[in-house]
Amino acid sequence: MVLVFMLTTFLDGQPQPDKFYWESIDRCQYFARSLRRQNYWQSQKYNQPEVGATCTPVMVNPDRVKVWR
Repeated sequence: MVLVFMLTTFLDGQPQPDKFYWESIDRCQYFARSLRRQNYWQSQKYNQPEVGATCTPVMVNPDRVKVWR
């Protein structure tokens, strides 16, 4: 088991089933910020869902899940 950072995405506050695991919190937060930044470009008139993302430290078996660098 190794400590990694799990990127969880949200649409309108609902967690999405896909999880991504990062070796570095800096890389995880880079993608989380990029996803959240989409909200600034979405107009209310297009009725787009709000996008959220967060990084959580978790223990995983690297033989069972893909851990990104």
